[in-house]
Amino acid sequence: MSSPEIYLMKGPMPELRKMSKKNLLIECEMWRNIWGWVPPEVKYYVSRVGQEVGLTMRNYKRYLGTLVDSHWELLSLEVGTVDKVYDAVRDQTFYEKKIVVISTSGIVDMQWIKERKAWEEFEAERIAEKEKEEKAKPEEDT
Repeated sequence: MSSPEIYLMKGPMPELRKMSKKNLLIECEMWRNIWGWVPPEVKYYVSRVGQEVGLTMRNYKRYLGTLVDSHWELLSLEVGTVDKVYDAVRDQTFYEKKIVVISTSGIVDMQWIKERKAWEEFEAERIAEKEKEEKAKPEEDT
């Protein structure tokens, strides 16, 4: 069975009756974490999907029906980062740990980083793998 993070994004959801208690608890915790991040104004409308609603427009036309969905825009992202900053007044360089709020309208590219290593560490692993492959090759007759 795939992890909750995978089927959250890709689907399909597994049947609850077929899930182990451990996997049910993991999924429940994941959904609670997600719901905790949802802004109150979004929770308000999302929790009312399926309820009867009456809406009156500016032209006084009234719509009576069931709330089917609501649509939201992502306006900004908060990124925790470390920044190297030079303070000219003190003539000193500082490392600042900070949260930067970035407007999505200013983003040109976004990359999800799965793993990050120092170049030296990456090269050392590559060389070790190459040496392992060399040792595993059968010796050729000369």
